[in-house]
Amino acid sequence: MQQFKHTILTLLALWAFALMPDVIYGLFNHNYLAGYNFKSIVITLLLMLFMLLSRTPKLNNIVLLIMALMQATELMYFQYFGGFYSAFDMVLMMGEMHDALIGFADGLKFMLPIFFLSMAFYGLAYFTYNKYHKTSFTVPYICVLFVLLLMLPFLQSLDSKSSQKYQPNIAHSAMKNGLYSVSFFSARQLKIILGLRKEMPSYQPYELNKSEPADANIVILMGESLSYYNMGLYGYKRDTTPDLMPYKQDPSFFYLPAISSAVSTRVSLSLFFNTVYEPNNAAHISKMDTALFRLAKRQGFATHYITTQKNAGGLTYAFSLGDIDTWKEDKHLDQFNGGYDDRLLLELKSMDLDYNKPQFITLHMRSAHAPYVANYPKTQAVYPVDEQPYEKYMLNSYDNSVLYTQKVIANIYEFFKDSGKPTYIFFTPDHGELTGQDGRFGHNAVDLDIARVPFMFYGVDIPKDEIARIKKELGCMPNHYLISQQVAKVLGYDIKNPNEEQGKYYLNGTDIFGEAGFMQYDLKQIQDKTCPEFSK
Repeated sequence: MQQFKHTILTLLALWAFALMPDVIYGLFNHNYLAGYNFKSIVITLLLMLFMLLSRTPKLNNIVLLIMALMQATELMYFQYFGGFYSAFDMVLMMGEMHDALIGFADGLKFMLPIFFLSMAFYGLAYFTYNKYHKTSFTVPYICVLFVLLLMLPFLQSLDSKSSQKYQPNIAHSAMKNGLYSVSFFSARQLKIILGLRKEMPSYQPYELNKSEPADANIVILMGESLSYYNMGLYGYKRDTTPDLMPYKQDPSFFYLPAISSAVSTRVSLSLFFNTVYEPNNAAHISKMDTALFRLAKRQGFATHYITTQKNAGGLTYAFSLGDIDTWKEDKHLDQFNGGYDDRLLLELKSMDLDYNKPQFITLHMRSAHAPYVANYPKTQAVYPVDEQPYEKYMLNSYDNSVLYTQKVIANIYEFFKDSGKPTYIFFTPDHGELTGQDGRFGHNAVDLDIARVPFMFYGVDIPKDEIARIKKELGCMPNHYLISQQVAKVLGYDIKNPNEEQGKYYLNGTDIFGEAGFMQYDLKQIQDKTCPEFSK
């Protein structure tokens, strides 16, 4: 009876460790649904049971610690971003370690209680197990089943042809989601090391019809994590775009709601700057036949990329680097005070370009990137962030970043007014951002709400009929693919893609090859629902 009692006590402690943090956290966050799925509960209980019965206390303690870290980090990630991290988010974090660390540090005060909640139950399980494991029931060789069950997601991932099964499930426990994400990530990295890759579909090559480029300079303002949901220009309740509002009366300016090509920076930039339609056309991305920098270079433009992104080196796979004359990233802008997006214009001015010669310029912003408070001057903040509850803190800090972003854009417009040369200025961000809609924050989920981004065009000394043409061809709500095609047209290239399906487009996830999931959508259906809101 004593042995049975100790076994039950230890099993209860292990099960509480696996599931109770989910239950307790769910009491304080109504958007958190994990921990209540029957299948997830049974699998977790089975894993804990095999651990208890296994005569491998050292292995069990190691597994307990690893699972505690998985659980704690998934819960903390959910607290900050409103969702669990996937294997592809881990890939992004590995490539953007600096951003990931400062982002987590920014929200640490909100995530620490979640961490301590998880660690409290881990401590209960650890000390209960180590106190009673010698007097609990054990079964010879059950450790084989324990290890197999633990390794099953990894082993399945090695032969998986789809990543969907391993994506986080909101109904599953944080621990199970962590196990599946880490397993798929590990299997994926192993296949990369071994030179293996998932077979990608083949597509017909794109066709390029060349003509004379516009006698003008071309500027792409690439924003960061900017949603039109939070822009006063688009009807947001807060006046977050005061410097852009006067442009509504300027016939050289127009703005539209748009849809990004992906929900993460690296994927979105690769698709946009290579004018890619498909979510998994690896061959086309590799060839870069329709890369905008390459097309510009072939037409005699001087090409420049300036960014305040902290990890721009990790973005290089998205560009045809050999066709970029000037590459300036955050570390090259140290001569300017502050660490904000005003440095883009300061750097551009310092370059003293001859605008009478064709220039193709990309200014890649940073200001709406998490942590938002780190990317705008505190002196320009309007909405309070100190001592605010989590939701208010996130929304106010984001809206402050939008206020700063739009001011930077307006200053860039003013600069090119005086450049003395006709200039096409295209603005769109890499993707949008959720700031509490349905309890969700951040991006990286394949969700059209995250893909809703602003598009703005400003034509300096561009003929009115040319501006009207661009607006008409884009329609009432374009996407990144259509916008990129318009940039190519101004460069003198008409891109024809035989793989297109009429009216059908794709939103990609966090993997450029579509392994993180993607969705096909009907653009006209979305236009029919969205455009009337902006035509009132």
